[in-house]
Amino acid sequence: MNTVALPRSIYSEILKRQARVEVVVAKLQERVNELDQDELKSRVVARIERRSKSLDAGKGKRFNNMREVRSYLRSL
Repeated sequence: MNTVALPRSIYSEILKRQARVEVVVAKLQERVNELDQDELKSRVVARIERRSKSLDAGKGKRFNNMREVRSYLRSL
């Protein structure tokens, strides 16, 4: 098992950032669920599902700020 030592302030900032990203993703999931599947083009649904599978597989996406997160979500 590998251990990485981080200062407490950096670790707490990572946890806060992760919580904010999880909120944004949850809002995105709610929005997609609100939309009727018939309104979404099949290629959009396929793209979202591919990205969802990659996140489920542990392949993350790193963002430096909320602007990048919003831009990424808009590109979906």
